[in-house]
Order: sequence, then structure tokens, then C-alpha cells
Amino acid sequence: MEATSDRHIGALRDTRQQILDVARYLFSDCSYLGVSMKDISQRLGITKAALYYHFSSKRDIYVTVLDEVLVDLRAGLCAERLDETAEEQLRRMVKDYLEFGMRERNLVNALLLKLSPAETELRQFVVSSREQLIELFRPAIEGVFALRRSVPSVDGRLLATMLVAMMDGLVLEHSYFKKALDPDAISGQIVSVLGLDAAPSVSA
Repeated sequence: MEATSDRHIGALRDTRQQILDVARYLFSDCSYLGVSMKDISQRLGITKAALYYHFSSKRDIYVTVLDEVLVDLRAGLCAERLDETAEEQLRRMVKDYLEFGMRERNLVNALLLKLSPAETELRQFVVSSREQLIELFRPAIEGVFALRRSVPSVDGRLLATMLVAMMDGLVLEHSYFKKALDPDAISGQIVSVLGLDAAPSVSA
């Protein structure tokens, strides 16, 4: 009896993950607004009733997918490499974020969508997710400036906000206008444009 129950729970977990995997693909390909519960159920070959058994709404699925994706992104961005300088770390983070944006396409673009005022909870989640991304880049930026004794204190959060906005703009152009984007080449340019390329510290 217990073995049967375990198999049932395992099957439910497998179905739930399959839903998330398919939804992630559809959201990435068509955006949050371009996907319906019917689209997800049809792609899975299940009824909408079966879909609603696992998730209460499309928003519920989207928030779960985005949270899952952002956990992976944050883990990658926060990875420490002892052989990296502060500038090398920042460049890698920019490159990784751009590659993530290209890979997820319209899923990450949803962070910039003008959502309906009725989507209060989803809007708050998107804002919170974006703030977390900005705060991930903030210490890396401040680490670069910490090497410059001749530079006055900077607003790390403002620069991190500008950096994320710049990267999101490039991802949007790549996704919507099919513009070429080379994360490896452009990461250094972005860091340089914002004045974040490390300069030798000046002795007091």
C-alpha cells in the first residue's frame, strides 16, 4: 500500500515538472501574455482540468517557472572563482546574464512587460525579482570601484540598475528585432561604457 502511494506521489511530481518544463518553453518562445492554459494543456496532451489540478492559474505556473529559472541564474551569477579579478568577475556576470536572456528570450523579457493593473501580485513578483537581480550586480560593481583610491564613492545600486537596464535592452533587441548579440564580445564593452573597467589604483 505504501509503495503504491509513493508511486502515485512520484507520478504527480513528474507531471508537475513536465508542466513546468513545457510552460517554460512556451513562455520563453511566446511570452507570458502570448500563452494560455489551453496552449500548455494541448502541448502536454492533457485536459485543462488536469492542468488546474496542479496549478490554480497561468500566473501560478509562470511565477513558479520564473522563480525556478531565477534560482538557477542567481546561483550562476553568485559563483565565486578565486582566480578572477573584480573586473573579470563583473564581465563574466554580464556575459552569463546576456546568455541567459538569449536562451530564455521572452521569459526574461517578461520582467519588463507592462502588465495589467489587475495583475497586482504578479507585478509585485516581477518587481521583486528584478530588484534581486540588481542587488546581485551591486557588490560586483562596488568591488571594481573599491580598487580605485582616486575615485570618490559611487552609487553602486544606481550603476547596477543602469547595467541591468542596458543588458535587458540588448536582449529585447535580440529577441524582437533579431539583432545579433555576442555576449562574449559585448560584455567587455558594456563594462567599459559604464566606466566599470578596472583602472590601476593610485597611491595616496
